[in-house]
Amino acid sequence: MAIKVSNTTVIDDSRNLTNIGTVGAAGDVTLSSTGHIKVPVGTEAQRTGSPAAGMFRYNSTAGAFEGYTNEWGSIGGGGQEAGGAIHTNTGTASETYVFPAGTNGFSVGPITVNNGVSVTVAAGQRWVVI
Repeated sequence: MAIKVSNTTVIDDSRNLTNIGTVGAAGDVTLSSTGHIKVPVGTEAQRTGSPAAGMFRYNSTAGAFEGYTNEWGSIGGGGQEAGGAIHTNTGTASETYVFPAGTNGFSVGPITVNNGVSVTVAAGQRWVVI
């Protein structure tokens, strides 16, 4: 496998990597450890200005992991508690959302949709607010 690193790689005494810039791998990457991987953490306001499909981060505003396809959205079990038995949500829609084709959704309300924000649900789809 070829690994390309651009900019500067710094490894400190604690084996922390900083200022790594861009790392690219031509092939699959496997992390084999019982430790962890740290992903970027930031608020909704700190999201990158030019998102691209495949981006992954922890949203500290929402308290959940999120990823980008054509918009930011929760990853996997995002918003679930009690082993998946409880789904949590905030009471305010603070960014525009378009339900992907063929999907439905639910929220527990009341739900406030901020000024200048819209939620689009196509014909034949449902958004249920309980």
